[in-house]
Amino acid sequence: MILYFSGTENSEYIANNLRKILVDDSIDLFHFIKNGENQTFESEKPFVLVCPTYSWRVPRFLSEYLQKCEFKGTRDIYVVMNYGDSFGNAIKYIKATTKKLGLNFKGLYGIKMPENYLMLFDLDSDETNRKIVEAAKTEILKAGEYIKSGKEIPEKTVNLIGKIESGIVNSFFFKFITKDKKFYYTDKCIKCGFCAQVCVLNNISYKDGHPIWNGNCTHCCACISKCPVGAIEYGKKTVNKERYLLSKIISK
Repeated sequence: MILYFSGTENSEYIANNLRKILVDDSIDLFHFIKNGENQTFESEKPFVLVCPTYSWRVPRFLSEYLQKCEFKGTRDIYVVMNYGDSFGNAIKYIKATTKKLGLNFKGLYGIKMPENYLMLFDLDSDETNRKIVEAAKTEILKAGEYIKSGKEIPEKTVNLIGKIESGIVNSFFFKFITKDKKFYYTDKCIKCGFCAQVCVLNNISYKDGHPIWNGNCTHCCACISKCPVGAIEYGKKTVNKERYLLSKIISK
């Protein structure tokens, strides 16, 4: 059983491809998390968690949600993370989470996908992103082969920088960087309410039909990337920048 969370479609793409390779079910965790619905997941095949990398770790809210759920059947779990730069020492923290779940951790497979974090980075061109996605197809196949065979994914050596990124830097990011005070709407806003619908943490409310961010943001990029009219900005950093959604890239 494949369990996934996706903010801008990268993890969804990987999960859908793994579903075909493994001939297995895939479950989008978005609405369960958004609605506070703790689930019991049952599978005879290994569980496969597919998710993005947030500051060199599995997203914190996702780890917290999984610990509220129950897992029956198989005791094995694989983790497939997509990343823009690297996933640092994420394995240390997801190992600890799966141990709390009473599951047998079978390994972490990292797959490079296009960068979406436009609040901090300049995004790559469509051409570059298409090449990244094309290369990712091979990596998805490799991840699928490990899972199908039941073999453990070899653990890679993590250097000091990776340990610092997933440790001290992650803590710094979530304390000081992952904030929503710089989000604002422009006069393009059509009061459609879609930004609140795509916010997994229910962090967006409305005043006079316009969005208000309420201080519980994880920087998943869903609101700013999925606004149908491009009416959301983050300070000056995102002005005149293209928004990233995988479907925009692969449909061109």
